Parts: sequence; structure tokens; C-alpha cells
Amino acid sequence: MLDRLQADLKASMLSRNAFRTQVLRMALAAYRNEAVAKGLSPQGVLSEVETIAVFKRLVKSREDSVEQFTLAGQLERAAQEQAEITILKAFLPAMLEGSQLEDAVREAITAAGAASRRDMGKVMKELQARHGASYDGKAASQLVQSLLN
Repeated sequence: MLDRLQADLKASMLSRNAFRTQVLRMALAAYRNEAVAKGLSPQGVLSEVETIAVFKRLVKSREDSVEQFTLAGQLERAAQEQAEITILKAFLPAMLEGSQLEDAVREAITAAGAASRRDMGKVMKELQARHGASYDGKAASQLVQSLLN
């Protein structure tokens, strides 16, 4: 994924797309910071799971910002953050949503043998084992809670 990020950054710079270049530079900096935090050099290569975690954090941060800017009435800033989310999400794997997420949660509940909300941790662990980073944890958590009532 690092190669793709660097190639996209280069293409963005060549096409003189300042906004996209800025977002991709920020993502590359976050990637390199994570590599250093993991004990690698700034040129170190993170695993696929670690890279996805970096991009998920970046997207989550911007989603929180969109919410705050919208509440504050700063719609222009919220739109800018939303545009950054669109660029960053292109680097994430396809996410389970809607009925696919519900099916995955139901399978995890069955596999974990969950009967009540006390078993939520088992269900989330099973979901993580089966689907890794390809789902939104918050949405899955809410779905598990509603299904385990």
C-alpha cells in the first residue's frame, strides 16, 4: 500500500492537484510516524493490517471533525473534511455495510454462541477474527447490541 500511496502522491503532484497532494502528504506522514512508533525507520514498511489501521484513524478523525464543524455551523470546513475522507477511503478495503454487515454479525453471534449482551465481547472478537478490518466497529457494536436484546 505504501507504493500505491507514493505513486498517487507523485501523480497528484504532477497534475498539480494541490488539495489531493496535501491530503496524500499528510497520509504519508502519518504512515511514516506509525513506522517510527513501531520501531522501524521512517522508510520502514508497515504490515497491511497496520497500514489499514493508520488510514482508519485518519478517516475517523475527519469524520469527528465533520460532525463538530457541522454542529458549529462551519459547513465549508465540514465539506473540506468530507473531501479528505473521500480521498483517504480509496486506500481502505471495501467495508461490510448494510445487509452484509448484518449477516456477518449474525454469523459471529451464532459462532460465538452468544445469548445476551454479556457475550458482546465474544461476538466482537469472532467478528474481528473473521473479517479483520473490513467493517466499522461502531456500527457492528450497535448492531450486536440490538440483536442480543
